[in-house]
Amino acid sequence: MSKKTLAPSELKLKKVAKLAKKYTDLAVNGAELKKYEKAEANSGYLKTIILSSAATATAAAADPKRIEIDIPKDFLVKSGSKLLTVEAGTGTLDGKLAVVKENGTAVTPYEAPATITSAGLWIDLIINTKSDGSGSAETDTHVSIPVNELIDTYTGGNGVDITNRVVSLDLDANGGLQLTGSTDGSKKLAIKIDSTNANGLALTPDGLKLNTATPSAAGAMSAADKVNVDQALLTDAEMASWFGYDITGTPAEGSDDEAVKNMLEASGIDDSITDEA
Repeated sequence: MSKKTLAPSELKLKKVAKLAKKYTDLAVNGAELKKYEKAEANSGYLKTIILSSAATATAAAADPKRIEIDIPKDFLVKSGSKLLTVEAGTGTLDGKLAVVKENGTAVTPYEAPATITSAGLWIDLIINTKSDGSGSAETDTHVSIPVNELIDTYTGGNGVDITNRVVSLDLDANGGLQLTGSTDGSKKLAIKIDSTNANGLALTPDGLKLNTATPSAAGAMSAADKVNVDQALLTDAEMASWFGYDITGTPAEGSDDEAVKNMLEASGIDDSITDEA
């Protein structure tokens, strides 16, 4: 009987059949499987689960027919973020950057992660790193964020006081307030009172103040002035009442009250006056 040379596709099918038979020979009854957790997870994984018909975890780990399921690590944040205070190292850390505080609490100085490149405040995140399979120990990956680059720090000076996150401006009664950010004056804020046209506005040690007007000096209206102004601005009804007329409501037809009311409400009333002296 002559042998037939298999086509490439036929050869692949034959190999698949052999693999299927080998798998079937090694297969176990699914109902007999038990779940165990491997004492030490396979390299690079968080956990390794073993499915086996063995009676104990130790026997399951040696079972040639066991099925291992690797649970991958969370490759996001491994540990909570820390706020690190970093300074130039001293002693054994001389020439290196050292972490001296974690979240504001002093710690024994240790070398800062390589991702931290300068002294200051840093937010440090630790990310899981999967082993490369070479058997070497896993190395944490650090993501370091410089806090100083996230915020702008302002300090007091030139009339500005910053205390407990409260900004206040001190007014100089003699020269006003001047904040100078550059010698050419391009960043300059100045408050100065023009004494010639101030209209009563003054800069005092207690702040800006608008003086009360006097017969010889401009300024703000006093409370008494306001009363006098209100009294001078009489309504038509108040003016009529001075002369004994009542024009409130609807006066009687043909009465003097009606005539006065019509006169005061007339749109074309003459607002001129002739000096007869």
